[in-house]
Amino acid sequence: MHWLQLTIVVITFVAVAASSDKQPLVRITLREKVTIANATVQLGDIAEMTALSEESEKLLQALQKLSIAPAPLPRYQRVINAGEVATKLAQAGWRSGDFVLDGSRQVLVTRSGRTLTATELELALQKALNVAVKLLLPPPSVVVPEGELTVQAQMPSSPRAMLSVTLLVNGQFVATLKLLVQVAEVSSGQTVTSQLAHLPIHSPTDFAVRRRQTVRLIARVGNVVVEAQGSALQDGKVGDEVLVALSWSKTPIKGIVSGEREVTVAVW
Repeated sequence: MHWLQLTIVVITFVAVAASSDKQPLVRITLREKVTIANATVQLGDIAEMTALSEESEKLLQALQKLSIAPAPLPRYQRVINAGEVATKLAQAGWRSGDFVLDGSRQVLVTRSGRTLTATELELALQKALNVAVKLLLPPPSVVVPEGELTVQAQMPSSPRAMLSVTLLVNGQFVATLKLLVQVAEVSSGQTVTSQLAHLPIHSPTDFAVRRRQTVRLIARVGNVVVEAQGSALQDGKVGDEVLVALSWSKTPIKGIVSGEREVTVAVW
């Protein structure tokens, strides 16, 4: 029994020594700050990775694409700490001895973005609908990630209409906007540009605003929408410019009919 116990102890010691001698496969060095464009933060975005053996070189490509967390909204930031990274590695099947995690203890991630302009929207709509398009009101302020902008929209039934437009960047959904637009129909012998210039003032729909009718006034300042009430001084269809009287002012203001009993103004 004495020799049997001694043999077990020796075998155990050798096994522990062998396991302690196992070398990590990769070194993962976290950065302090990064700026990304995609909607998901991958390990390759926030860290530099080094293979510690020839066998582990083939593991780097998959490791770089490991999803760590959702990215913040464009122009916003989020912090990812080393503990979150270690947890994601463990969930992906990596043991603590397989890697060395060093560098910064947390990474500040910023998502790149820009404010979408009216010109970009008009060009994207023209490409999507294959007709000339003009925005009749300034679009709301929208920040989109960097990348290729495309839109999805249905051809309106009338030349002037409130259009529901879906924004996509690199094929990924960003936002849905309601835009008051004027479009042209292409016919033989007439260019899209000339048709847009000679579109009828009124669409063949009923008046959305009637004279002496109480209407809702909307003013947009960036992402803030301010509402008030006024009295229409003219009949108007969607897209028409009408005068509206305010109870606290003797001077009427101009606005664009943007819906049923609704007028959008620049300011009042």
